[in-house]
Amino acid sequence: MNKKICILTQSHLCRNPRVVKEANSLVKAGYDVTILTTFTYADLLEEDLKLIDKRVKLKGVINMIPGQASKWYHLKERLRKRIAGEIIARFGIENVYALGYDYDRNLKAAINENADLYTCHQEISTVIGCKLMKKGRKVAFDFEDWYSHDLLPEANKTRPVKLLEKYEKLALNKGALCYTTSDSLAQALSDFASSPLPKVLHNVFPLAERDLMDGKHLDRNDLSMPSMHWYSQTIGPGRGLEFLIDSLNDVKTPLQLHLRGNLFGNFKDQLLDRFPTQSGHKIYFHKLVPHKELLSRIAEHDIGLATEEYTPESRNLTITNKVLQYMLAGIAVLASDTSGQKEVANEAPDCVFLFKNNEKESLVNALNGLITNNELISDAKLNALKVSSEKFCWEKQEILLESWIRSII
Repeated sequence: MNKKICILTQSHLCRNPRVVKEANSLVKAGYDVTILTTFTYADLLEEDLKLIDKRVKLKGVINMIPGQASKWYHLKERLRKRIAGEIIARFGIENVYALGYDYDRNLKAAINENADLYTCHQEISTVIGCKLMKKGRKVAFDFEDWYSHDLLPEANKTRPVKLLEKYEKLALNKGALCYTTSDSLAQALSDFASSPLPKVLHNVFPLAERDLMDGKHLDRNDLSMPSMHWYSQTIGPGRGLEFLIDSLNDVKTPLQLHLRGNLFGNFKDQLLDRFPTQSGHKIYFHKLVPHKELLSRIAEHDIGLATEEYTPESRNLTITNKVLQYMLAGIAVLASDTSGQKEVANEAPDCVFLFKNNEKESLVNALNGLITNNELISDAKLNALKVSSEKFCWEKQEILLESWIRSII
């Protein structure tokens, strides 16, 4: 009988690509793989099912999809999560219920899987993984982010930060395997927990996804202007966009800026109010697209933007999906000099160009140097593909993951 691996997470797979890649690789390697997660939206669930190998068992332990969950359960869980956060904000009493829906059901379901190995992604799963270890189960932890250091102070008011730190330290010291996204984050986690150094599994994507690219131009309607692309789940504050747009006042060559993601509040209006259209620049907003289409849309552009800031700490230390996906799409990368992004630039100096975070002159000089030099951009695109195929692709990384799993199961 094949060894059973249970992957614990708490979000839709189309918003959690590390889980998708892990599950597909491990089931291909011969393991019996089950994913336990939360279902929230019917359309995202439909997208999830298109991404995973049909041999992977996907279970929505928590189903919050309107029309599928009972109205009472839906209301109860939303209220419990909200009240749990308010208790932290008002009284400083930390609790696990602020981390996600129905912790107790999640824990019970994980125990009942009776897997040979559990791998834990995201916050509530980190806590559950520690509970499983106390019951003698073998547990691995993927620190996709440094959860207790991943948000700005205002957002942390309703989160059990000290509780997260407690379980992060336990996971880092007692887990059968721990891995994260960058050398910088691995070192910081080790220092924080006085633990062994976590292994590094980069946020890369399969080189084979390039075979699915459609070659269309759906974002751009003017190929004569240099075009920059930025994407995230949310287009909102704290992502360096305000600084980027303010800097464009000093960029004299007209260019296009394409932003892709879900708009936060009235943030679009805030950006439009400060955008320097008088300089000939143009800005476009795009909705998120399914993962299999994203690479094609990125490839339409000349430069991928990674404007991460130094705070919160996790964002400074990690290497985000976007940097490595820009490279896989075959475009140049303009990135702030966070610790994580400097790691990529050191490996790929001919396609990843850094600027000093929040220093306008540094960004303007770097950007002008790119958009006024077609040969530099062309060479950067070729170099991006070369380094992606040689190092920063999932085909290389999955070999590491599979070897780590074999060593503990």
